[in-house]
Amino acid sequence: MLTGLSIKFFSLLMPLIIAFNGLSFSLPFISDSAEITYAYSNEESGSAAGTVTVNAKYDGKYKLYWGMDSDSKLSVDVSGYEVYYSEFATVKVDDGKGSEDIYGFTAIPDGAETILAYKGGILVGSADIPEEKQADRGEREYAFGALSDLHFKRYNQSLSGDDALLTFPNALNFLDACGVSLVGMSGDLSRDGEEYAFKNFNLIAAEYDFPVYTCTGNHDVSDYFTLVNWQKYVNAGVYGAEKADGVENVADNGLDFVYAPDAANGDVFIFLSQYQWDYNSDSSRILKDEQLDWLEIQLKKYKDTTVYLFFHTFLNNPVEGEVPEMGEGNLINNAGHAYDLPFTEGCPDEVRFEDLMDEYENVVFFNGHSHWAYDMQKLNPQLNITDYNGEFATMVHISSVSSPRRTTANIADTTEHAMRSSEGMLIEVYGDEIVFTAIDFLRGEMLAYATYTAEK
Repeated sequence: MLTGLSIKFFSLLMPLIIAFNGLSFSLPFISDSAEITYAYSNEESGSAAGTVTVNAKYDGKYKLYWGMDSDSKLSVDVSGYEVYYSEFATVKVDDGKGSEDIYGFTAIPDGAETILAYKGGILVGSADIPEEKQADRGEREYAFGALSDLHFKRYNQSLSGDDALLTFPNALNFLDACGVSLVGMSGDLSRDGEEYAFKNFNLIAAEYDFPVYTCTGNHDVSDYFTLVNWQKYVNAGVYGAEKADGVENVADNGLDFVYAPDAANGDVFIFLSQYQWDYNSDSSRILKDEQLDWLEIQLKKYKDTTVYLFFHTFLNNPVEGEVPEMGEGNLINNAGHAYDLPFTEGCPDEVRFEDLMDEYENVVFFNGHSHWAYDMQKLNPQLNITDYNGEFATMVHISSVSSPRRTTANIADTTEHAMRSSEGMLIEVYGDEIVFTAIDFLRGEMLAYATYTAEK
């Protein structure tokens, strides 16, 4: 049985991990050997979209960080700990010059006033961010966390015998320190729908003052799933006679529900569960007609506010003429390797769900499933967030909190990163803007290359 002591233990490592992220060095002979220029592609404050260029005396790779001044990397205070941002770009310099395009959704975080260039861990140059481009978001209205693919009993690289017993509370501790009022999850709590997984989810989630709500994933509705176990242990305060404050609507299937807490200022959260594991055939179905009927009613009802939809499985790229795998939630490398279980294209439930994402652009759709690590956006810029040129809902990928996956060029395989990284997101909501900050919970690091901004 998990105790309060074991829940807190892993987070005690965090100050040690965080301390290393802030270290930087300067050597006189290469200081000021790099010049940074930034061609921003719009005039919006807090938007990093554009092209950054490094002119340098020495060829090689340069990591670019947001800075608070000319020699201090950007950090934020998280419950008394100084948490640093990772690099936001890596620029390869050849013949004295190199450039990198910065994806359009990428955010300049609050507090960033400079750009710092490092080569081999040595600070070699800096540049000011124009005042009009620095973030000016005002007061945060509320914040919530987004996690996915926990998978109790699937990964065992730790002394606990079950990595999720460490990664889950560690992530919740971090998000708690960030002041979230909710953590939403896009499913896959289990390996095959075991009671063990749902029970331990409940034991850990109950330790926190905010609700942790989730939909099912394909693994959750696998061999050992029962609705009785799900309703008994998961989403406390949703399925019983007495509802938690903010639970607005529970569908007849006893799974799907709407959550509208006072803290969200009129915004709502919808948790939509797939009912079976079924992919890659003409008859595949992971949503029933009744679920889609229910979802459409909710989306019509809340069409004038922001809707955060949690559903496990991502859509392939819906834009005609583009590579299906090169959409949000997936990628394909040059060896043809991709995650092969997207929402099956052309099936009736997929077609209808895609149409709803096309119609309701006020929706922010969180999904997991593929486990792709956030840094895999180097193989697909749209991997982590996109709205397909403003034509669809904003779709957001949630990496795995227990085992992010990576691949490289020229291999038809995936590497699991259990207990080497643990990823999720902090979402902060402002008056007219949403900021999505990817986090590596094991490193205690904000991932600047996967920090995004979208209009609310």
